[in-house]
Amino acid sequence: MKNIVKLVIAIAVVALCSNVSAQNLKLAHINKNELVSSMPEYETAIAQFQKIQEEFGKELEELQVELRRKYDEFTKVQESLTDLVKQSKIDDIQSLQRRVETYQEQAQESLQQEYNKLLQPVIEKADKAIEAVAKEQGVTYVINGDPQILIFKAVGTLDLLPAVKKHLGIQN
Repeated sequence: MKNIVKLVIAIAVVALCSNVSAQNLKLAHINKNELVSSMPEYETAIAQFQKIQEEFGKELEELQVELRRKYDEFTKVQESLTDLVKQSKIDDIQSLQRRVETYQEQAQESLQQEYNKLLQPVIEKADKAIEAVAKEQGVTYVINGDPQILIFKAVGTLDLLPAVKKHLGIQN
C-alpha cells in the first residue's frame, strides 16, 4: 500500500513537472568554493584557524619532546636498572605515548570543529548572496560546481560567480 502511494505521488510530481515549459526554466551555475575562498571573511577565518592550529601544534610538540627525552634517558640507563624500575620507566613512557596519541586525536577533532565553526558564517553569507542574485536574475535552479568538472552543462546556463562577487563587493 505504501509503495502504491509513493508511486502515485511520483507520477503526480512527474506530471506536474512535465507541464512546466522549458522556456520558464533558467539555469545557472556557480563555483561556490571559488566564491567562498575569494571572500575577505574567508581569509580572516583561515588566519584565525591557523593560529588555533599553531597552538595545538606547539602543545603536541612539547609532549613529543618530553616523550623523546624520557625515552633517551631510559635507553641510556636501562642496562643498570632493576627489572622493577625498568618496568616502571617503560610503563611511564608508554603512558606518555598514549597521552600523545590521545592528544593528537582530540586535537584533530577540535580543529575540524573549529574550522567548521569559523567557516559556517562565511558559507551562509555566500549562500544568501547566491540566493539573492539568483532571485534578482530570475534563475530557477543554481548548480554548484566548477563548470569544467560538471558532467552536464546545459547550453545557455548562466555563470553566477561574477554577479555574486559584485553583489558582495569582491574585486576579481
